[in-house]
Amino acid sequence: MRHIVTPAALGRANAIVTREMEKLGLWTPRLEDVEVMLVPLGIDAYGWFNGHIHIPRVSGPQLLDLFRGHHTRLTDILRHEWAHALAEACPRLTGSSRCFVNAFGGAYDGSRPARAYLPSHHVTAYAAHSPCEDFAEVFHLYLRHKGRIPLSLAAKPVIAGKWRFVAALARRLAAGRHAW
Repeated sequence: MRHIVTPAALGRANAIVTREMEKLGLWTPRLEDVEVMLVPLGIDAYGWFNGHIHIPRVSGPQLLDLFRGHHTRLTDILRHEWAHALAEACPRLTGSSRCFVNAFGGAYDGSRPARAYLPSHHVTAYAAHSPCEDFAEVFHLYLRHKGRIPLSLAAKPVIAGKWRFVAALARRLAAGRHAW
């Protein structure tokens, strides 16, 4: 991600991500009221706050990325944040459903990680923070890879199970089989 986000860049990235969600069956009319807002400054993170996605023009993580020489795609940040938006819009599809708990090791809003970070269980180190972050990280990769699991992840049964959860969620939403 560029180190200063512009309104035009945010608009382009958000259009890409919402089209991906639509194509993969992960869009629902319940998401229509979610605003993606460019905010002036974010000290600690990008985020899902009060029913909207806040993307700072400049943030602490962006500056840390600049210092480390790391590059985070704006589309990946939005993919992750839209996962949180979808989970809040459709809590019975995620929340504390048995399928979600089986896949992610705890209720969506559980504060404790199911286990310490293990590359065989988490797609990123950040995914180990909590079940909701685990879901959002898998969701973002699901969108990025157009629903097709990379072979490196398919070979990891725990991660493949999480991927199947997101795929099943997409099928339920696309078929209109959901209870809010």
